[in-house]
Amino acid sequence: MEYKRKSHSVYMITYHVVFVSKYRRPFITDEIGDYLKALCSDICIRHGGELISGETDKDHVHLLISMPPYESPAGIIRVLKAQTSRKIRCIPEYDRHIKKFLFGGKSMWSPSYFVSTTGGAPLEKIKEYIESQRSDAHHQKYLKPDRGKRH
Repeated sequence: MEYKRKSHSVYMITYHVVFVSKYRRPFITDEIGDYLKALCSDICIRHGGELISGETDKDHVHLLISMPPYESPAGIIRVLKAQTSRKIRCIPEYDRHIKKFLFGGKSMWSPSYFVSTTGGAPLEKIKEYIESQRSDAHHQKYLKPDRGKRH
């Protein structure tokens, strides 16, 4: 992963996201799963991010996404769940299949989800770096070298 740059920020924010079907019903076929991954990729791109990796099983979706700092994890998950549910039901073949598992046109997804940040540096190293900010060794890195000034 590389740092992303916007006009006023530099960031690298990635999330591991998992959401499950309503009542853990196994309606996700390989074909529906491929369509879900394509939808999730398009949604991430429209929100300034990217789908790094994604996979589905019969009753859940795993995503590794990179998003800009202005997108909250809960917000992007809400959008992913709402838009995939709406768009997938617009395809009659998929809608008929899903109705075999979910009755009454209810949401495809459980209201719950899992999200975890992923990072390049271990927490202990970040903590150590933050705690070193007032140390003399840290300050020495930012001193300009003496360029032959007379004393």
